[in-house]
Formats: sequence, structure tokens, C-alpha cells
Amino acid sequence: MNKLIEDYRKIETKIHPFVEFLEKNKDSSKLKGLYKGIVTMQSPVIDKPEILFLGLNPGQGAYIELNNRSKTKNDTPIRMLGKNEMCFNELNWYEKGNARRRKKGNWEGYEWYETDKPVNNSFTTRMIDLLDMIAKLKYPEQSKIENGNSKIPFWFEGFGQRIMATNLYPIATTNFQDLQKIHRYLAKEKSLRHNWQSPEKMNKKVNDWELRKFFIGLTNELIDLVKPRIIVCQGKQAFHDFTYTSRSKGKLVSRSKTIKGHDYKVIGFSRQGNWSSLLKELSVEIAAEI
Repeated sequence: MNKLIEDYRKIETKIHPFVEFLEKNKDSSKLKGLYKGIVTMQSPVIDKPEILFLGLNPGQGAYIELNNRSKTKNDTPIRMLGKNEMCFNELNWYEKGNARRRKKGNWEGYEWYETDKPVNNSFTTRMIDLLDMIAKLKYPEQSKIENGNSKIPFWFEGFGQRIMATNLYPIATTNFQDLQKIHRYLAKEKSLRHNWQSPEKMNKKVNDWELRKFFIGLTNELIDLVKPRIIVCQGKQAFHDFTYTSRSKGKLVSRSKTIKGHDYKVIGFSRQGNWSSLLKELSVEIAAEI
């Protein structure tokens, strides 16, 4: 195991008590229907990635697949480097069937670059479109060269392999409201407090924001470890939580964040409505930094 992965696993270990608690109590009235598993990374861990994409928290996709849409099963996926290394072999967006698949009739998954096939996940296809736009701005001459018989774009082997993706909060839910409920529940759980609170605050009243800052702190540790060239927050909630800023107007927001003496450019974009129209402007902003 290389040192980068070993150091990342040390960071990941800090959430183990929360994972164990959630798994033990997932069928309780406080968690059932809310908690959909744990996903710590959605890509390989890369030294100095071109871009680190930072979402708010994982959705319920892995949970639905694991339970095969059953209404009675409650199996929760645990996708952590220390639990299942196979989950980190490639960027999640490149997995066959994620971006594109045939939903009607017999299920059939397609490769992410088969752009003539039906869209399965509009978020994933938009993110791949964004990577394509950024690469064409970053490598204008190469973008003019035909791929020949291959549909795989020119940027995949180089630029496309240097993209990281993760979330501020590793707990998977159907929506942000469910995540807030879980955070409030965990924040009040006294048996967990010694894992994330300093001794002098152990007996003080806490709220879910204090717990969220613990998880954001772990994200800061990850960033200090891999040192991305730019951080792109997928959604303004993720941006404002990560940068400790108040809600603001505008579809695109940006600022600098200092982590252990290193300044990082952070860009956030709104995911409300049809945000495809933002991709061109967003690609220009990102390409200018890398």
C-alpha cells in the first residue's frame, strides 16, 4: 500500500464509530427510511489532482441497487477504502451504465462516452460534458484531432484520470432534509461525542452544525493530503458549508480557502433547475485555474 492511500485510510478511520453506530441502529425509528449507507470516495485517491469535485453527500443510488428496489430489504452499502477497495478503481462517473443505460425492456448499460445512447443519470452526463468542455479549453490543439474509430475522447487517458470526487458528508440519504435529521440525531448521541468534541465542550448543548464541522474538518485533511489544483463544489449548499459562508445570490460563486497555509480556489455552482446552461461559464472558470 502506498503512503498516500495509507494516510487517507487514517483519515477515514475517524468516521468508523459513526458507521458502526448507524449500522447497528439503522432499523430504529430514528434512522429507518433515512439512512442509505456510507460512501467515502467516488474516485481513486490521487496526488495533486487537476480538480477535486466536492458534493454535499451521496444519494441513494447504491442503496437502491443493493436492495434491488425491494420495499422490505434494508441492506446499506458501505463503500469505504478500508472496507471495499474495489469501489475506488475509477471515477464513479465512468462506470458502465451510470451515465447511460436502456431503462425499458431488458436493462443494458452503456459506456459513458456512447453519447448516442439513452441518458440514465442526467447529473453524471452533465459532469462528463463539463470535463469535455474543460479539456477542450485546456488542450485546444489536441481537441482538433479525430479519435479515429474510438469514441473515447482524447482527454480521458491523461486529464480524465486526474479527477477526484468525494462529498463533505459521507452519509447517503435521499435528500438533504433526511441528512439534517441524521446529523441532529448523531449530534445528540452522547456515546459518540468523545469522537468529535473536545473535552471542555462535552457537557455543553450542541447542534448539528458542530457535527458537520467535524466532517468538514476531515475533508480539509483530505485536501491537505492530496493538494488539488482547484476545488469545485457541486451545489451551493456544499460551497457554503465548506467555506463557512452565508447563502448568496447568483448561479456561480467563488472564493479562496486556506488550509494549513495553502490557498485553494473554490468554485461553487447552483444545481437548481436545469443547470446545463451553466456548464460553459463554469468550464471557463475552471480551465482558467488549471
